[in-house]
Amino acid sequence: MEELGSFASDPIDRLIHHPLLTDVERQRLKSSDGAALEKALKQGVQVLEAEDYPESVQESGNMAPALFYKGSIECLYGPVVAIVGTRSASTYGKACAFKFGQALAKAGVTVVSGGALGIDAEAHKGALEGGGCTAAVLATGVDTVYPNVHHGLFQRISASGSLLSQFAVGSKLADYKFLIRNVLVAALSQAVLVIEAPARSGAISTASAANELGREVFVVPANIDHSGFQGSFGLLRDGATLVNHPDQILESLQIAPALKMEMPEASESGSKILAVLTSEPLSTELIVARCGLDTADVLSELTMLELEGRVIRAPTGYALRPFY
Repeated sequence: MEELGSFASDPIDRLIHHPLLTDVERQRLKSSDGAALEKALKQGVQVLEAEDYPESVQESGNMAPALFYKGSIECLYGPVVAIVGTRSASTYGKACAFKFGQALAKAGVTVVSGGALGIDAEAHKGALEGGGCTAAVLATGVDTVYPNVHHGLFQRISASGSLLSQFAVGSKLADYKFLIRNVLVAALSQAVLVIEAPARSGAISTASAANELGREVFVVPANIDHSGFQGSFGLLRDGATLVNHPDQILESLQIAPALKMEMPEASESGSKILAVLTSEPLSTELIVARCGLDTADVLSELTMLELEGRVIRAPTGYALRPFY
């Protein structure tokens, strides 16, 4: 890949003469102040030009003449899967995003998402936990942290993967930018996994872009009356592939799954608790009533089951972790 020193020496000039720019865009660049970009370049932001885009992005066409990134983009040139979904994710949806992200990363797949709250954040965290690469495609400039609570997460992402944006450094948030960002998420990926998406959501627009680009779209199932999954159900009706385990995506991409550690059998008390848990959180009181154990035993076993990764704790109680 070409070194970016020549770009950094004159950060505006090469963009001005890019053939994809309109006359209006070219004039705006000519009148802009390049100080912000020069400052960002000195702070570690780099520029990826169109001829160096991953093949999947080059083939998609009509992309921005340059992308800004922080971190390393090498992982974007291998197998890439996008994981997307709602910001207002359920406990079940977050757990699925984390586990799929973790399993895909362990198998050497780069996980791409949008760096938002909810499903995006859990997918990134799962990939990091799996020891792999993840990339957050932002709807702001790559030098802007949105949401603010993701300062730490973005630092972790850029340390092992990258923060990526097609918007100029210093760019602020605008609703239309999410739709543009979603197209790039789809273009970067060989497949898109929708975890939890309402009928109207950015995840649906990403899935639509993926369909137009010929990418396979996968959807995680849920209870049919769950309002947060109505968009997901619509994708299934339109021909998306239902998956309930990461290995099914890896099989489609012809990638071998990572070797799994055998989990020891749960204790007798733990097995009774697991038998009454569902994907929706149950209160401790309800678990005690259903499994017939003492409260102290239930609390002790729940702690062990959580440490073993068999259950997840939510504000309203405990639930089964998907495909533990």
